[in-house]
Amino acid sequence: MNDTERRILADLVAATNPLHGGSLLPHTGDFLYVRIGRITNWAGALRLAARADGWELFPVAGRDPADLARPAGMADLLSGVYALAEQGEQWQELLLATARTVRRGQSLAREIEARHPRLEEELAATGAFFTGPGSVEDLPLFLR
Repeated sequence: MNDTERRILADLVAATNPLHGGSLLPHTGDFLYVRIGRITNWAGALRLAARADGWELFPVAGRDPADLARPAGMADLLSGVYALAEQGEQWQELLLATARTVRRGQSLAREIEARHPRLEEELAATGAFFTGPGSVEDLPLFLR
């Protein structure tokens, strides 16, 4: 990893500080839009990071990591992380679309659960990837 890549990773970590107030994962005490927002913030930050040095993000879903060139480059790394952050944007769209249809007296949480029954589980796992021990913050340790 070169100096530019190191600085970009450090900036990613700084720009996406989870501001969780010391609560433990999976942050279930936080509002759903805050939890989703933490992940969604990564999508924008990763797009900016890719533009910083002209890397192109590419879809990684369905690709075998063994097929990647070795050593993996920064575009590979950013694309892999972006796949999870992009999911946050889809959850945010679900949240907003659901909020527009909820009527007075209905529970937004129940309506979202009905539309996406595994959201809580997936959100917890994705949140742990971005802010848990051994998370993205530790990437510089492995890319030296």
